[in-house]
Amino acid sequence: MAHNDINFSRRQRGASAVEFAFIAAMFFALLFGIVEFGRLFFNINSVQEITRRAAREQVVRWVSATDAVQREAVLQPGSTGTVYYPGAIDINNTQVRLSFYNTYADAASGTSPISYSGSATSQSNFNNCLLGNPTCVRFVRATLSNSANPNTLISESSPVNFNVFAAFMPSNVFPLPNSTVIMPAEALGLL
Repeated sequence: MAHNDINFSRRQRGASAVEFAFIAAMFFALLFGIVEFGRLFFNINSVQEITRRAAREQVVRWVSATDAVQREAVLQPGSTGTVYYPGAIDINNTQVRLSFYNTYADAASGTSPISYSGSATSQSNFNNCLLGNPTCVRFVRATLSNSANPNTLISESSPVNFNVFAAFMPSNVFPLPNSTVIMPAEALGLL
């Protein structure tokens, strides 16, 4: 009887380790998937929050403050260079696109943005608005784009991508939904 117990225990050596390996592989794959899914949702919410913050800040500042607004949108005011949104390594300040429009229809379609020279002021914009000039900034549009050219029309720009850490995925890059925020211009730095 003792001989059978010894043979049985010898045959069972390592069985627990093999069973644990099967279960652990599935468990860690599930755990990794949950973490990546959480990162994806955080990035989707971050896109909305960044464009909302950028539009909210830009409507009260003049066009020349666009760089500062882009940095504040990614929660890095007072910084220099390319800065990333905390917790979202796929999103940085250079992807924030701010543009200015005279009509809501232009802002919604992303066509005919107004560009001001460096010498223009918020006072000149105010005067243009009083005169009904088509170069009056009435709407601010904020969006995120992966386009290397900041002057690309927003309707043509590419979305920000989410990079999955999983090397076993066939395509580990997913485009995030585009979030565009259009707000009516307020003081634009006049006060």
